[in-house]
Amino acid sequence: MDGFTPCLAPPSLPTAEEGSDLTPSSVLLDMEAYITAAAVSNATTAVGYMRTGKPIHITFYLAHPPRLSYLCAHFPGPAAANSLHPGAPAARCIKNPPIVISTHADLALLHITHPAARDLGNDKYHDYFVYTARPWGPSLHRLPYPHANAGFQDNEVAIFRCSGGGRYVIAALRNTCDTRKFRLQRYDSDTCRWTSTVLYVHAPVRDIVLPIPDTATQLIYHNTDKVIMLGGPRATIGWVDLWRGILLCDVLDQDKPRLRDVPLLKPSRAYRRYFCIGGPRPARDIAVVTTSPVNKVIKYIEMEIRPGEDLPPPRQSACDSDSDDDAPPHCHHLDHVITNWFVEGLQKDCKVDVTDILVKNQRQLQQPMLLPQLTTTDDPQNLTMRLRRLYAAHPTLGLADHGDLVIYFLSKANIMDNKGWVMAVGAMDKMLRGIAELDSRKNKHWMMETQVLCTIGKLLRKWRILIKADKQEGLDNRSSMRILQKKSLATSAPASSSGASPRR
Repeated sequence: MDGFTPCLAPPSLPTAEEGSDLTPSSVLLDMEAYITAAAVSNATTAVGYMRTGKPIHITFYLAHPPRLSYLCAHFPGPAAANSLHPGAPAARCIKNPPIVISTHADLALLHITHPAARDLGNDKYHDYFVYTARPWGPSLHRLPYPHANAGFQDNEVAIFRCSGGGRYVIAALRNTCDTRKFRLQRYDSDTCRWTSTVLYVHAPVRDIVLPIPDTATQLIYHNTDKVIMLGGPRATIGWVDLWRGILLCDVLDQDKPRLRDVPLLKPSRAYRRYFCIGGPRPARDIAVVTTSPVNKVIKYIEMEIRPGEDLPPPRQSACDSDSDDDAPPHCHHLDHVITNWFVEGLQKDCKVDVTDILVKNQRQLQQPMLLPQLTTTDDPQNLTMRLRRLYAAHPTLGLADHGDLVIYFLSKANIMDNKGWVMAVGAMDKMLRGIAELDSRKNKHWMMETQVLCTIGKLLRKWRILIKADKQEGLDNRSSMRILQKKSLATSAPASSSGASPRR
C-alpha cells in the first residue's frame, strides 16, 4: 500500500531526571500527528468516533521548547467497508495524518482524514474534531460537517474559547470570486450548528498603502496565511495575509460583523523584490502576545537573509569532518530586526543579528543532536561562523516560561537534507536559548511547513493537572528579523495565545 503514511514510533522525550519540569507553561507543537500501529495512552488520551463509526485515539506528549511536543493518532481495527482497502489495518492506510489546525485556551481543533480514503477531495472522507483538556478527563468531539460547498482550508479557520463558561466558536473566512467579498463560516457550540454570512471589507486601505506590484504572483486582495486570536467579549479574530495585512472581525458581534483592514508594513529593503511573490511564511510570522491581564499586542517578525562570504574549499582529510571548511557551498547571513508597532506610530523594539547571538551556557552546545559544524569551541568567533553556515526559515514568535520574547526558527546545513533543527534565541537579550533536532523521518526535503511551530497556553495549565494525576497513578507518561507590535483592539479577554494554521 505505497503512498500511505508509515506508522512511526514517536521519539522519546526528556525524563524528570534531566532536571526540568515536564509541564512547561507553553510548548511548540509539531502539528502533524505520528501514526502509531499500537495504542498509546497517558492522561491526555481521548477517544472519538469518525462519521464512519470507526474510533480514533489522540494522545499528546509534552516537551520543553525548543524541543517539539507532538501528538499521536491511533486508528484501531480495520478500515471502513467503503474505503479504498476495506478490511486492511486502518493504521496502515493513512494518506494524510491528522493535524492540529488551531488552538486556544483548553481547546485544539483537529482535521482528520479517514483511513484509506477513496477521494481526498471528497468532503465525506474528512472530519473535524475538538479536543478539550479537562481535569476529569479530556474529550474528543466530532463536529457536524459544514453544509455543501461551505468547506474551508485549514489555514483559514480558528477556534476560540469564550470567557465565563463552556462555550466556544469556530470561525473560517473564505475568499469568493469577488476579491473584496468574503464568506464567514461560524460554528457555535451553544447551538451545535454552522452559519454562513457574506462580509465585505470595511474601508479597504491596503491597496493604497501596499499596492500589488506588477511582478506579483499573488494577485488577490487577501490570501490568508495564518489566523490569530485577539479575544475580547466579541471574540476578535484576525485573518493574516503575511504580505499585505490583517482582516479583523468580531465574530460574536450581535449585529452583522464587519471586516476591518489593517495593512502591514512594506517588506524590508532586501525583500521588496520578492513582495507578493510566492509564500511569505518562510520569512515572516505574526502572533498575539499577552503583556498583562488586560492588554495584548500584535507582534510581527521578518527574517532578512543576506548572502554571506564564499567558503573555503573543503579539506580532503576525513578527520576534518568537524571543521568549518565542511560547511555547504552557500551560506546565509541572518539579520533580525524587531520593531514595535503602536497605534500612535512605529517604533523599533530590537534588532538581532546572527553575529550578536551569545551563549551563556556552553552545555547548550554539547547536545548529541547538533551538527558537527555546531560543536562548541573555545573561540566565540568560530561559533558565530558556524551559525552563519546554516540555512534558516520559518521564524516563529513565542514566550519563554518567564514571559521573555523568544524567536524560534528552523535551520538546516543543507536545505535538501532530512536532518534539521529548531533554534531558540532571546529577542531582547540575544541569548541562544537552545537547539533541538527535528525528527528526520518526518522532516523531508526543503524546509517543511508541517514542522512549523505553534504555541499553546492555557491548555497546558490543565494538562499539568492531568499529568500530575497520571504520575500518581503510576501510568506511563513519556514524556535581518523585524517584529512589529500593535496594541490590541480587544483588552477585556483573559490571557490567550494564538494558534497556527498550516496549509494543506
